[in-house]
Amino acid sequence: MFDMLHAAQAAGQWTGFPFGPGLAGSWLLAICKFLFIGLVLALIMWILRRVFGPGGFLRDRELDREAAEERQNRREARMVLEQRLARGEISPEDYTKRKETLEG
Repeated sequence: MFDMLHAAQAAGQWTGFPFGPGLAGSWLLAICKFLFIGLVLALIMWILRRVFGPGGFLRDRELDREAAEERQNRREARMVLEQRLARGEISPEDYTKRKETLEG
């Protein structure tokens, strides 16, 4: 009877790696616990990025289309700005200000 009760109590506690008693043990063990948890979180973030990020198979295609249009519009505006500078319609200071506005 005692063995079953002890086993039930032990099963309810999170004593296994990486959920052991905090910094108990060596510093190397504590650092390994944090690295392991960080690795698991990084893996989850990478999977979510591949699934829902740009080009992901569960991402709304409208978002990718809007982003591509925005990049194209900025590229065209930058080209017009460079042409105006080359023709002497704007000063280099004005060019710099407008370019920062476009990129910002």
